[in-house]
Amino acid sequence: MVLLILLAFVVIVFTVDAVVQYSRKRNVKVPALSVDSIRVFNAASVSVPQGIYFDKTHTWAFMEKNGVVKIGIDDFLLHITGPLNRVKMCAPGEKIRKGEPAISIIRDGKQLTINAPISGTILSRNIQLIADSAPLHSSPFQDGWIYTIEPSNWTRELQFLIMADTYKEWLKKEFSRLKDFLAISILKNQAEFSPILLQDGGELKDNLLEDFGPEVWEEFQMKFINTSK
Repeated sequence: MVLLILLAFVVIVFTVDAVVQYSRKRNVKVPALSVDSIRVFNAASVSVPQGIYFDKTHTWAFMEKNGVVKIGIDDFLLHITGPLNRVKMCAPGEKIRKGEPAISIIRDGKQLTINAPISGTILSRNIQLIADSAPLHSSPFQDGWIYTIEPSNWTRELQFLIMADTYKEWLKKEFSRLKDFLAISILKNQAEFSPILLQDGGELKDNLLEDFGPEVWEEFQMKFINTSK
């Protein structure tokens, strides 16, 4: 009788232990992709200096004391593309018109064309960017300028430009529009790229277009860049 009681006790102990181990295994979770493990792209990531005019082509303009206007690409767009290999610029003396193609930015053969924020004649271009486009990212509003322009219609076109506080409010809509683009154009058909949306609050991954092919860049050009307003 004693032997049977001991045997039953042993069976109970082993059974309880097995249940506990099974429960622990069932509760083990694969670590989620965290915003701490990848650089996040959000409103706090974007540099928005005071005193600069911004255009909804994702470009900026700043008038120097001599009346010459310096223009470049905003930090928002550069966070989307990731580091660039090359910048295609017009030559000094060429005329550009507001809302028409003025700059092409290239990464590994993939290209986006950016429209001009103002109209005028190109006086100079940033030749440093021909050899090394890194200043576009490290200093987009200083060393990363694209052209100096002699404006042809500054007073009229100025009313279509916005300054820092208004621009920040507009960027909230652009982030929303960007997520809509990703959901419709990318995530629907390419689930393997879903990590561009991080799990903690649906944050975006920084440089999110860098690993996509030219077809996605072309779609981004048509459905995001060309429709910005």
